[in-house]
Amino acid sequence: MAVDVKVTLQPNISKLWFEKRELKAAIRLGARQVQKEARRLVARRAISAAGDFPGYDTGTLSKAIKIKVGSGGGYARVEPQKTAAMEDYYPAFLHYGTSRGLKPRKNYMTAALNNKQGEIRRAIKRSLIGAIKVGTK
Repeated sequence: MAVDVKVTLQPNISKLWFEKRELKAAIRLGARQVQKEARRLVARRAISAAGDFPGYDTGTLSKAIKIKVGSGGGYARVEPQKTAAMEDYYPAFLHYGTSRGLKPRKNYMTAALNNKQGEIRRAIKRSLIGAIKVGTK
C-alpha cells in the first residue's frame, strides 16, 4: 500500500528528521502482541477437531511460537519454529494435515495477526508521528 505524503516546512524550521527507534519499538511490541495472541489461541486444553485451532497438550507448539526481529529492526516475524522437543516440524502437520488421518487445523498465526491488526496499526501510526523530529533555527 503506497501513501503519498506532502510536507511543507514553516520558515523557522531548519531541519526535519526521522528517529527510527520509536518505530522499531512499535514493531517489536506488535510482534509480542501477535505472539501472545497466537499462544492464547492454542492454549485450549482439549483435543482439537479438524477445522479448529490446535489444542494444548504438552505445550510444545505454544513454546515454539517465536519472534525473529530483522536486521536493523525494520520488521519482525512471528512463527512457530522447530524446537529440540520436535522430531519433525510439528506445526506443518497441524496446518496441512497428514496422509495418516490428521485433518488440517485452523491457521492460528493468521487469526492472531488479524485479531491484533488494528491495535498494531494504531501503535505504528503513533510511533511514526512521534518519530518525526523538527529542528528550528
